[in-house]
Amino acid sequence: MGEIRIMLIIVCGLPGSGKTSISKMLAKRFSAAHINSDVVRKRIFEKPAYTDEEKRKVYLAMADEAGKSLKEKNVILDATFYRKEYREMARKAAEKAGTDAYIIVCELGERETQKRMEEREMGPSDADFEVYLKLKETFEPVDGEHLKIDCSLPKKEIMKRIEEFLEGAGKRL
Repeated sequence: MGEIRIMLIIVCGLPGSGKTSISKMLAKRFSAAHINSDVVRKRIFEKPAYTDEEKRKVYLAMADEAGKSLKEKNVILDATFYRKEYREMARKAAEKAGTDAYIIVCELGERETQKRMEEREMGPSDADFEVYLKLKETFEPVDGEHLKIDCSLPKKEIMKRIEEFLEGAGKRL
């Protein structure tokens, strides 16, 4: 058996797709730090305006926090990561920390997403269905090895598929 290495898992996808639910399950399963973009944004900006510069600062802060945490433990990054450059920031943080980054793309049908967004309790996210539709148009495709997961599946099945993906990517769990 090989040595167990610390890992970075990037959980991305459109608003309302199930990213935070999946991220929380992964953080528990892998004793990982859970870094959520909405939480980071509100820590940095009292009244976020969601400008491109603001978004960039949030992703830079997330990558920086991940890089520091990766010295001691697994890290789950939870954000839309709708631009390649943001995913690259996270990958570079993992590379600098001497570990690998794994990307999980959360997917959910539009009707189910809208339903979930209308039913979800208020949390750190300000995204509504209008934001979902806007980001759906601008979401840049994910390159390289990654896992697309249907977040309408039962949680047990989602975890099974994620663990299989990580094992297949050379991860000893």
